[in-house]
Amino acid sequence: MNPDLSIIILTWNTAEITKKCVSTVEKYLKNKINYEIIVADNGSTDNTAEVFKNMDSIRYIKHDINYGFAKGNNLATKHARGKYLLFLNSDMELIDDSLVKMYNFFEKNPSIAAIGPKFLNPDLTPQASIFPPQTIKNAIKEFFFQIPSYSKYLPKDDTPTSVWAISGGTLLIKEKTFRQINGWNEKYFFYYEDLDLCRQLNRLGQKIYYFPQASVIHHHGASGRSLADESNQWKRLIPGSKKFYGIPKHYLINLIIWSGQKWQKIKKIFG
Repeated sequence: MNPDLSIIILTWNTAEITKKCVSTVEKYLKNKINYEIIVADNGSTDNTAEVFKNMDSIRYIKHDINYGFAKGNNLATKHARGKYLLFLNSDMELIDDSLVKMYNFFEKNPSIAAIGPKFLNPDLTPQASIFPPQTIKNAIKEFFFQIPSYSKYLPKDDTPTSVWAISGGTLLIKEKTFRQINGWNEKYFFYYEDLDLCRQLNRLGQKIYYFPQASVIHHHGASGRSLADESNQWKRLIPGSKKFYGIPKHYLINLIIWSGQKWQKIKKIFG
C-alpha cells in the first residue's frame, strides 16, 4: 500500500544533522501517519552515503552532483508515492508529534494548497518564517516608514492563518498541486525557490496557510553554511533575487532597502 505522505529530505554534506532530522521524524511520527522518508543525497562528498545507504527505514537516493535545492527535490519526488509531499530541510528537527496536527488540518481543508508550521530556534524561541508580498510598495513602507511589510515575520495570531508565503524549510503540499505548478522552479539553485512556488500558488488563487500549532526547530543556515563564510552569507541571495524580481526590480528593491536604512540613520542623528 502506498504511503499517504512522502517526506523528502534533501542533503548535501550534512550527514550528521540529516541523521538527527531523520531520527526525530521516526521518533515522533512513527505509527501516527502512513509515511515514507526519502533522503536525497545531492552529490555529497562527506559520509552521507555510509550513513544512509543501508538504512532500512528510509529510501536513499544518490544524485551524481549537487543539483541545487529545486532540481534536487524535484528529482527526489520522482521516487515519491504519497498523495502529499512534505519537504523537510536537513537542518530541521522535530520536537514532538505536532506535525500530525498540521497534516490532519491540511487533509480536512481541501481548499488549502500548501501549509507550514512555526519555526523555532534551537533555544526554542520563535523564528520568523512567513513572507508578505515582496513588492516595491511594501519595501518602501518598511524601510522608509518603518511599517513592517516586506521582511520575513512571525504572525501574532496563534491560530491557522492564511498567508502570502511560507518558508520552504518545512512545506507540506498536495502532490497533485505540486505537479500542477511543475514542481520547484529549477532556474533557482539555492534560495527564493519557496517565494517563487508560493507566488505561483497565489497567482492560481490557491491558499497558503501557516499552522502555529505545529512547531519544528530550524538550525538556520546549517544546510548551506559551507557555500560561503559568515561575512559573505548575504551574497548567496543575489542570484536568486535577480531571477525572482528580474534584474531591474532587483536593483530597485536593493536601492530602496539601502537608501531607506541610510534615511533611518540620518533621522536618528538629527532627531
